[in-house]
Amino acid sequence: MDITSIPLLAMLRGRMTYFSERQRLGAENIANVSTPGYRPRDLAPFRFRIPGAGSGSSGSRGSERVTVMDVTHPAHQRPQDPESIAAARGLRPERRPGFETTLDGNQVSLEEEMLRMADSRMNYEAAIGFYQKSMTMIRTASRGPGK
Repeated sequence: MDITSIPLLAMLRGRMTYFSERQRLGAENIANVSTPGYRPRDLAPFRFRIPGAGSGSSGSRGSERVTVMDVTHPAHQRPQDPESIAAARGLRPERRPGFETTLDGNQVSLEEEMLRMADSRMNYEAAIGFYQKSMTMIRTASRGPGK
């Protein structure tokens, strides 16, 4: 059995990818805090879907927003620009309305971005912890008796 086929580990990898991409978008928002007319971006909330399960697995996404990595083939080359990488991972950045707008039209709030980045960091670290614990349990279970 391949370790990558375990749904729990796939879900944890998907969460780590989601939160690392969310951190990147937060850093991009903060970098553009003084750009006139800039509107901050964020990802839709994380949802896990097991590929091949349920009615939405046929590739038809319609109006449903799915934020999960779709695994197609490990040998596929990834695009180079961050927007294409996010799209290839199934993560679609979306504009979100800002609650504060400066006179030049910028809607980035540093306080909101810092809170969002702290939340993403804590969730990422929790996912890493669960992933490490799961791997430890798998290693313990695979050892022979008395080892």
